[in-house]
Amino acid sequence: MPVRSLPLLALLFFAVGCSSNAPPPTNDATAEDASPPDQITLTDAARSELTITTVTVEERPITSHLSLPARVLPEANQQAYVTSLISGRVDALHVGVGAQVEQGQVLAEVTAPGLSQRVAALRQARDELDRQQRLQERGVGLTKNLTAAERDWAMARQELRSIGVRADRIERVARGEEDLSTLPMEAPISGTVLDRMAVLGSPVDEGMELFYVVDLHPIRVVADVFERNLDQVREGQEVTVQTPVNPDRAYQGTIAQLVPQVDTERRAVSARIRLSNSDGSLRPGMFATVRVAITGAAEPALPADAIMTDERGTYVIVEEGNNTYRRQDVDAPADAEGTVVVRELAPGTNVVMDGGFQIMSAIDNQQA
Repeated sequence: MPVRSLPLLALLFFAVGCSSNAPPPTNDATAEDASPPDQITLTDAARSELTITTVTVEERPITSHLSLPARVLPEANQQAYVTSLISGRVDALHVGVGAQVEQGQVLAEVTAPGLSQRVAALRQARDELDRQQRLQERGVGLTKNLTAAERDWAMARQELRSIGVRADRIERVARGEEDLSTLPMEAPISGTVLDRMAVLGSPVDEGMELFYVVDLHPIRVVADVFERNLDQVREGQEVTVQTPVNPDRAYQGTIAQLVPQVDTERRAVSARIRLSNSDGSLRPGMFATVRVAITGAAEPALPADAIMTDERGTYVIVEEGNNTYRRQDVDAPADAEGTVVVRELAPGTNVVMDGGFQIMSAIDNQQA
């Protein structure tokens, strides 16, 4: 609540009234007639000494904020595990936790029994297919032999595809342009390595997860909307997201989806918010708070700057007309900002914005 100081002119006005050399003050110095408690009617002369501005109480929709507990999660289609599709041993590790990787980048290499035999069978099948195709071009080849060569080539390729070797690499290996003494473990997506389960030299079983890679741009925030608040939240609503790690930073987003099912344990519906997270400051596993702006019904309201406070509580100075002003206690927080509801006042009531403390001082002086 802003603190307003008594203008020098008003201070002098009251100081002169209390001087030992001045005649005893009378109510006529500031008021025309005796006024009820907490009310004063100023003379025209006294009114002219004060700078008073007023604001009118208006009915307006009041915006409040609903705070929802939330957590930061990766997008479902932007996370992947790097899994070994064959048993073997970790022969080389190329990245660690936190590394930025590109799709197709080799993260580790696994030595697998029988890999060399599969490569040999692939190259043999490729050579035989090439030979049968050349014979066909010269018109001396048999169709059944070409068909058999094509079948063997497809089977040899599938043997390597089944353990995770990409089709373009298989073609290069078949033509001898690339070696395949170890099985490369490649990143299925671009992103950040959040976990590495592989240990150099350790055995690997078929289906074992070696790395966990997540694309953090964008990222998802999932908030719990409890049953009692379901009628206040909808898809497309703008929200503000904050985290305990950086409470002064606010991320702006919208509710992309409300899951159409209540979690039976939390008694809440999940609201999903997608944030760009361009700087990577939001990380999976973080807790967050989602604030949703809720616009309520129209109520009598004032700018918070019109609210004053003293030892008796919060109040405003109401302008009654004909230079008459009165104190009106209101149920409003002393540290309110923006717009506050004042149910004690009717719409159309004029309330003092500037000059209120001078008027209240005159009221107190009158009652002294």
